[in-house]
Amino acid sequence: MERLHLTLRTLLLLCVVYNVYTYNITDEDQLHKDLFTNYNNELRAGNDRDFPLNVSMTFYLMAIKEFVEATSKFSVNSVFIITWRDERLSWNPAMYQNIQKTMVSQNKIWLPTMVTSNPFEEAQGLGSDLVKVFLYSDGSCVWVIMQSFEVICDANVKYYPFDKQFCSIRFGTYSFDSNWLNITFPNSDINLIYYEENGLWEIEDTLAFSTVDRGAAEIIFGIYLKRRSTYYIASLLVPMTFVAVLQSFVFLLPNESGERIGFSVTMLLASVVFLTLIQEKLPESSEPSVSILGYLLLGYISLGGVVTLVVIISSNLYIETKPVPKWLQHLCCERQTDTDGSELYSIKDVPPAQQEDGFKEQCELCWKKIGMKFDRFCFVMSIILYVVQVIIFIAIVRD
Repeated sequence: MERLHLTLRTLLLLCVVYNVYTYNITDEDQLHKDLFTNYNNELRAGNDRDFPLNVSMTFYLMAIKEFVEATSKFSVNSVFIITWRDERLSWNPAMYQNIQKTMVSQNKIWLPTMVTSNPFEEAQGLGSDLVKVFLYSDGSCVWVIMQSFEVICDANVKYYPFDKQFCSIRFGTYSFDSNWLNITFPNSDINLIYYEENGLWEIEDTLAFSTVDRGAAEIIFGIYLKRRSTYYIASLLVPMTFVAVLQSFVFLLPNESGERIGFSVTMLLASVVFLTLIQEKLPESSEPSVSILGYLLLGYISLGGVVTLVVIISSNLYIETKPVPKWLQHLCCERQTDTDGSELYSIKDVPPAQQEDGFKEQCELCWKKIGMKFDRFCFVMSIILYVVQVIIFIAIVRD
């Protein structure tokens, strides 16, 4: 008896499974014929024409492909899930072997068409001929779209490379005004569950909302970005600052080496190369603001040019043979000591009889002493000026 009861339960379960899953292609083909007989995909979905059609949108950000600040190009990979209800596409599952859902090409049914309103090149709509739309027995339509978008995003590079950016992907329903479509969002932000982290940009926040622009609904998906600055610090800021500060050490080179001017010019050209690299990465625009890093490098180059000029002046001091002005005598040549410990007198103490040889020799020693003190002073001042520039830059960008 128990075995018979178990057999009956098994047969009943098989009958239920058969009734749920055993529709065939003929049943689905008949469903499509019945659904699209007299169906006009030019007419907006929704039986009640006095109210707008509710369209729900969910935006999944998959990856940030690139963000080129110089050209304002921002491109992403994304997935849209758009749902609405079209009563003309509903059916009774019992009449079609319990078919609960089916798929059709997107060009066979009415769609809430949208196009990008801030395209980088050409405006593009959603979907393609390869995309299918899921239809459910209650008339619900689910449109799943995976697509790449290239839009314009004007970068504010004032605080580069510690900058933050806001980029948006905008769509307009220019074929329908706000009285025809009501765009809603399950969440007020972008879904990042499938997002792959970008090596240069970190997403701080997102938003999703719709507004009305000249009667048409505009859908906006915004992304707040923060640049990952570690790479730029290691490959740009530190090397360019090191090269700039290294130029100050030209004052520690002996004048007899003959390499002071060559070293200074080489370091100056290296700073110019860094300026060229930065200009290639930044947009050629004065608005909304020029990069503070550009001003910092301009300060480096300007100070480097001054250092080169001062080195030329300093080199001439070492070979000068003219009498030392009195104000310089008080600074450097009042009392000099020779290498053997004997005291060298200032120029005012030299007797007239020794002004042929001793006067000339002492002038050369005094000018050399002036050059050495001048070099030390310039070295300290240039280091201070470079440090002040870096402190001001850090204070501004971190404000």
